[in-house]
Amino acid sequence: MADDSVPRPTQAAGLREFWAGLGTFRRAGVVTLAAFEVVCTTAAALDLMRRPQHLVRGPKALWWPAIFVQPVGSVAYLTWGRRLRTSSDVTP
Repeated sequence: MADDSVPRPTQAAGLREFWAGLGTFRRAGVVTLAAFEVVCTTAAALDLMRRPQHLVRGPKALWWPAIFVQPVGSVAYLTWGRRLRTSSDVTP
């Protein structure tokens, strides 16, 4: 039978302890990579929303969930999912 009188640390407390155990350099790295992910995902989503279908490699409907697969989805779209614009695609 489990003893319910012993206090158990919550998951949030465990995460706080883990974060506190990281060194300053590692914390800075985590924050930097998280910011990079947010910027890449936002850029990919805005580009996919604004780019015409004929300038996207593959169906746009498949790229939408793919760009939210972290950490590779947005980078994959920005690298391989877009076709280059030509002079005939640009409107004055």
